[in-house]
Amino acid sequence: MRLLTEPRILESKVGAGWLSEGFSLFHRQPLGWTLILFIYWAAMLMAAFIPIFGLVLPLLLTPGLSMGFIEISRAIDRREPPRPPLLISAFRSAQAKAVLILGAWYVLEITVIMLVSYLIDDGVLIEWITLGQMPKPEQIAAVQTAGVVSFLLYIPVMMAFWFAPQLVGWSGFTPVKALFYSFFAVWRNKGAFIRYAITWIGLTLFVGVAMALVNEIIEMKPSTVTAFLFPITLILMAVAHGSFYASTKAVFGPEEETR
Repeated sequence: MRLLTEPRILESKVGAGWLSEGFSLFHRQPLGWTLILFIYWAAMLMAAFIPIFGLVLPLLLTPGLSMGFIEISRAIDRREPPRPPLLISAFRSAQAKAVLILGAWYVLEITVIMLVSYLIDDGVLIEWITLGQMPKPEQIAAVQTAGVVSFLLYIPVMMAFWFAPQLVGWSGFTPVKALFYSFFAVWRNKGAFIRYAITWIGLTLFVGVAMALVNEIIEMKPSTVTAFLFPITLILMAVAHGSFYASTKAVFGPEEETR
């Protein structure tokens, strides 16, 4: 798909519909999505066992894999089968080098955020996330500050990478140009993205409250809760990737793709 060179400016209400489009794409191919997400998680788990590279490699591949999920969503949207090889299609294309450079930018920016977090709480938040080591009571305040600062720093990173893989893969943009265009495309459509974020928050709260009520009624064991949450997580991941594709169509897609 050849994207527009300039982003559309959308009404804010449009963003609220991207999640429903993601649900629609999942509903069309639930088994296909489940298979592909299993393959993805299996690969990530195997990568996690590689010392040092197990942390860097997933970050390096994130933009390319994100593009792969976009390709899968587009295939489903075009009534085509979601073939697993589409997941790595970005690394097999003519833009593979540019996609990897984009991944290197992502690694650099995440590293900077982690360094800032480390300076605030001496790495306690990072240890909690990567090793599962709970902070001590006296460290909670610093961890909370590090978490808030890291989240705020990640917002512009997320804006820059939201459309960047698609702009590199489908329009041949250089990585820096794609990051620039993506950031300002999101900024100029901030109303739609705020509505999108609010919709996500509402969905997350609904799932959390529903699980709490079920747990209150049935009194499930932790293993049972995990068994319930796993398929829900897979569905939400599929919906998320479908919504990324929906936002790309809405903001950058040519007329024949947005109808």
